[in-house]
Parts: sequence; C-alpha cells; structure tokens
Amino acid sequence: MKTKIVFLSGLLCDHTVWQKQIEYFSPQYCVETFEFSHLSSIQDMAKKVISNLHDRSIIVGHSMGARVALEVFRLAPQLVSKIALIDFGIHAVKTGETEKRFELIDAVRRHGMQYLIPHWLEPMVYLPNIAQIDIFSPMQKMVLGQTIESFEAQINALLTRPEVVDVFKCIRIPLYLGVGRQDHWSTLAQHEAMLEINPNADLHIYENSGHMSPLEAADQINTSLDKWILSNDQ
Repeated sequence: MKTKIVFLSGLLCDHTVWQKQIEYFSPQYCVETFEFSHLSSIQDMAKKVISNLHDRSIIVGHSMGARVALEVFRLAPQLVSKIALIDFGIHAVKTGETEKRFELIDAVRRHGMQYLIPHWLEPMVYLPNIAQIDIFSPMQKMVLGQTIESFEAQINALLTRPEVVDVFKCIRIPLYLGVGRQDHWSTLAQHEAMLEINPNADLHIYENSGHMSPLEAADQINTSLDKWILSNDQ
C-alpha cells in the first residue's frame, strides 16, 4: 500500500497551488489535497483532515495550511509520520493585524475579489514571477474563483488561531521547514528563528520565490521534499 501524503492549502488556495506536487508525487504516493473554504476555525480545518486520515501520513502545509498541519499534529499525533511546513509562522496575532485584515475584507466587499489581485496576491509573489504566465495565471484564477464569504471565514480562522509554539517545540518526528528567499510575508529570518525553537527541523530555502512557493518554486520543493522524505525513511 502506498504511503499517503497530504497537502493542506492556505488562505484562498485550493488544489491548484499543489498541482505540480500532485503530478510529481502521485506515482509513488497516495496523494490527497485539502482546501478550507467556508471553514472559520483552524480546529475545524484540522478535524476535516483528521476525519480522512486512517493511518500514519506525511502532512505538508503551506501558509495557513501549515497552521492546520500543526493543529492536526496536536489533535492526532498518532496519524502523522512526518510534517512539512512551508512559508508560515507560529506567532500569535500581531498588533495591528486584526485591523489590517478587516480593512482588506471591507475593500473586497466594496470592490469585489478582483481587488485582491493587485493588493494582496501580487505583493506576496516574487516580482519577476508575476510576469510568468504559467506561474501567476493559475494563482489569479484560483483566487478569483473564491468568494468573499470564504475569505471572511478563513480570516476569522487566522485571527482566532490557537497558540502553536508549544506544539512546534515538541515535534520529534521528521520536521521540514521551507521558505522562499524572497518571501516578505513569512520571511527567511522568521523561519531561521524557528530553528532555534526546534533544532530538530531541517530548513530548505527556495531561490527566486516569494510566499507562494508551491507554484513559484515547484521543482525546488518537489526535489527537496522528495529527498527529505527518503532520507528520513532510513
């Protein structure tokens, strides 16, 4: 039986963001992706994943999906064999974060989901990659396919996110951290600081990539994640 590898999507993301990983890992693994539209808590997102896990699986989370992965590990550690966390953070809600997120919601209510493309999506992406149609076009289509209701629900989940530092600190199974070198939202420095909290982690840096690494640095993620999985099978 193939080992299951589960990919957990971030804010306003779906299977699109994992398409290159689906193609790469499907021959060797049982691949499943999760998106969390209309769910308004990290706990409910984690429970959705857990209800579909029946054996120890490799969990890979991107951005908000990484926080869901940590909650899966908190609630059902017996179902997680390895955990990979990409372009993410473990900090609590920062000063001013709530106000900024609500301002963005208000703007989307006034102008529609299209507002998010120049004001939210583009700033997350490494500038040269915006001109790469094969990279940016799928992201744009994915975001525009979401709804304001889903956006609001997921923002609520992020603003009510549980504390995860203690969970992260206690992970003793193989732990992969990945970050785009040009990620200005969840920075390289932020990921390096997490190494001090849990020295068990392996940090992987993707060149020429911003916050949307699964699409921006698909080949780098696939290669490094594959090698990491195999090296920790020994």
